[in-house]
Amino acid sequence: MKCSTKRIGTNIFCICHVQHGSNQLNKKNNKHNMPRMYRRAPGACYAYIKKERQLFVLSRRFALILSIVFISGFTQGLLIPLLSILLERQGTPAYINGLSAAVLYIGVIVAAPLMEKPLRRHGYVPVISFGLALVAVAVFAFPLIPSVLAWMVLRFVVGFGDQTLHYGSQVWVTSITPNHKLGRTMSLYGMAFGLGFALGPLAAPLVDWISWLPFVLTGTLTVLVLIALRRVPNEKPSDVMPEELQSAASRYRLVLTSAWFTLLPGFTYGFLEATLNASFPVFATRNGYELSQTSSLITTFVVSSLLMQLPLGRLADHFGKRRTLITVLSIGAFSFLTACFLFQSYGALFTIFAISGMALGSTYSLGVAYMTEQLPNHLLPTGNLLAGISFSLGSILGPISGSLFVILPPGFYFILFVLVLATLAYLLFRSKPVSRSL
Repeated sequence: MKCSTKRIGTNIFCICHVQHGSNQLNKKNNKHNMPRMYRRAPGACYAYIKKERQLFVLSRRFALILSIVFISGFTQGLLIPLLSILLERQGTPAYINGLSAAVLYIGVIVAAPLMEKPLRRHGYVPVISFGLALVAVAVFAFPLIPSVLAWMVLRFVVGFGDQTLHYGSQVWVTSITPNHKLGRTMSLYGMAFGLGFALGPLAAPLVDWISWLPFVLTGTLTVLVLIALRRVPNEKPSDVMPEELQSAASRYRLVLTSAWFTLLPGFTYGFLEATLNASFPVFATRNGYELSQTSSLITTFVVSSLLMQLPLGRLADHFGKRRTLITVLSIGAFSFLTACFLFQSYGALFTIFAISGMALGSTYSLGVAYMTEQLPNHLLPTGNLLAGISFSLGSILGPISGSLFVILPPGFYFILFVLVLATLAYLLFRSKPVSRSL
């Protein structure tokens, strides 16, 4: 008896081809070889159907997580340029505008160490729901309170909420994904956020039609995914914890001493992304590039990174995360080293940004996948928490370092990226992978 399954609506049926007698009899009388459909599967099909149902539920849950991450990226991609433009139109000084933008990342850092205990106690759905609710409330409040100080507070709330939902989503994904699929899964995770972040600015011009329209749009999308999330059964991280790791400090110490190198890719990507968005436009303007050219270069980096997220994830699953990370970081370092000599050519920079984007766009997601390989399940919440802090620190230090290198001769600006990428590649090369059992 050969069995397979067929999904009809929400039901899964088992179809078994049952043969009676000899092959010659079956050829003469086809009714003995007709497939039989069981609403309640026989023993031969039970395990197969159970596996199919688990995969179906897992795929729906993963799709919902990707939707949440997409909306988070869309919200950030919309608010960062939109609020900066609105503050500029109000005559706000540039340094106040920049400080207001940095408050979002301060919210991320403040939220990071506070989330592990609630996640372990309440599970994924309540924590992610709390983050989505904070973001929705803050986004709806922006057009109602047009004040610089109020917007700084609301940006802090958005950063706090974003970190909360990302932390819960990231731990959830890494805990349910087998090691041989981690690269592909985290690449899809990063692609969802990147795609949302890239599409977010396209909604900013809606403010010229109706001042509150972009805020209501992203707030409504956030509420919709929040409603969908509340229909998903809750789960909790692994609570099997050695006695010596009961305190948070002991868990932080163990992750930082044994798997510190897996946190560096997140720092590097945050550093690179924030520097390109904050200081590269200043560098390009001072070297004669028009605004449209500057925007197209940054867009090229983002789009090329999205195109290579999934292929790089599959390569990492096949060849190993560490080897893949070292390779792409080396390619990125060489690309920016070339830019030190060709920065005056728009065509050359366009090619360099496309290559470096394809190589470096998956740095954060591959770093999280590599970290998940190195840590046992009970340390994944702590590891993901530290990865988020590492990314935020890079996002804060990147623009500061970039502003210092901008005042140097033009050929030295891209040396900053070369130093960071080459240093990380060297540290990963020298690092020694640890056992998941620790």
